[in-house]
Amino acid sequence: MTSFQSQLLMSKLRKAKTLKEKGFTLVELMVVIIIVGILGAVAMPNFLGAADRAKVAAANSAVSSVITACEVAIASGLDASADAEVVRLEALLPTDAVAVGTVTTGTSTCTGAVAGTGVTTDGDFTAFGAKTPAK
Repeated sequence: MTSFQSQLLMSKLRKAKTLKEKGFTLVELMVVIIIVGILGAVAMPNFLGAADRAKVAAANSAVSSVITACEVAIASGLDASADAEVVRLEALLPTDAVAVGTVTTGTSTCTGAVAGTGVTTDGDFTAFGAKTPAK
């Protein structure tokens, strides 16, 4: 074999070797897919409960806002059940089955509660008293 033929053969082998090294093997792709699947399986339960926890937090916040407005009305000597701000906030209370906020207003008292399918511990709110958010 001549020197030129051996150089040509070596050149072809190098070119074939570099062409083979482009891309991923099936095993490498399968390993990546398995890792992504495991990460998804671990993270998915956390994301599924996030919407319910957000609805419970929103209900707690809404009921707490109504109770605070009741406290302001009562401290100002107004009828809490007829106060415009209290009435406006009561209309905004969530009614979703996951977390339902309810408020009972009187002339000088206000009590609220949060309950629902997404609530493990009901929340109780009392004007000028204990405020225990739902969990």
